Amino acid sequence: MTGSELRALRLSRSLSRPALASLTGVHPDTVKYWEEKPAVDLRGHAPKRMLRALGVEDFPNSRSIQEQRADRGFLRTTRARGGVLDREGIFLRHARCGALTRKGTPCRAMSLPDKTRCRFHGGASTGPRTDEGRARIAEAQRKRWAAWRAARGQ
Repeated sequence: MTGSELRALRLSRSLSRPALASLTGVHPDTVKYWEEKPAVDLRGHAPKRMLRALGVEDFPNSRSIQEQRADRGFLRTTRARGGVLDREGIFLRHARCGALTRKGTPCRAMSLPDKTRCRFHGGASTGPRTDEGRARIAEAQRKRWAAWRAARGQ
């Protein structure tokens, strides 16, 4: 059942949102919330009460949200230690960050999807902003590349 179908049922009974809300004991914003949903989960407390007030006990399309999502091609995921497995069993990386914090202990935040660090330790640097900073970074890069070449024997 969709929210627009729920709204059509309410309008067919000539009820306003506040009237349906007072009949069911929910807030009028709750009625609005469910009427704007692309798929109404009929196992929920508020939708059941609204349908009962509208005189509909058993709706023909009373399938769960998970069943509706599966029909639309959404992945079903399974939790696994250290990450998530999708429907085909492919491991979606999502592990602990592990970067050293100021205390010297490993960071316990979860890493960003397909990254090794969390949002605090793996953010993009904006780089140096002053001429002195740019010169310092350039010198550090020259030293780094010189050491790399020396290690490779070039």
